Amino acid sequence: MKITVEDNLKEVSAEVQRDIINQPNVLQKALGRTAEFIMFLIKKRTAIGQDSEGRQFPKYTSVYAGFRKSKGRQVAYPDLNFTGQMLSNMTQRSTPSYAIIYFANKFQAVKAMGNNNKRKFFTVGEKELQPIMNVFMNEYNKLTNR
Repeated sequence: MKITVEDNLKEVSAEVQRDIINQPNVLQKALGRTAEFIMFLIKKRTAIGQDSEGRQFPKYTSVYAGFRKSKGRQVAYPDLNFTGQMLSNMTQRSTPSYAIIYFANKFQAVKAMGNNNKRKFFTVGEKELQPIMNVFMNEYNKLTNR
């Protein structure tokens, strides 16, 4: 028995390039919905104290854990959620050729940058790439009726 595997990457790439020109709103919507999915992934894993590779975040310092506890917040694991403002400030913007995820408020962006230096939450992990690509292709196919 002979098995042959072929890919159509060149054809798909050419098709997407044509759609950038002919149907820019389709790609913009698909990229925007994909960015929303990425934001969901980031928030979901951050809420359980995991980085983009599924590793537990480093623990809060004892001083900060004591402060959180005194304010009635959980201290079992870092979830980067004290008031909820930082993660809820995450937003996205898309164009026909790219999507960007960012923090709209400068103060929340600075806070996110500081948190990300200690605990890598604002990134995409290797295991997340395929589900993200699947979301994009599903959205793209739905919007183009394929």
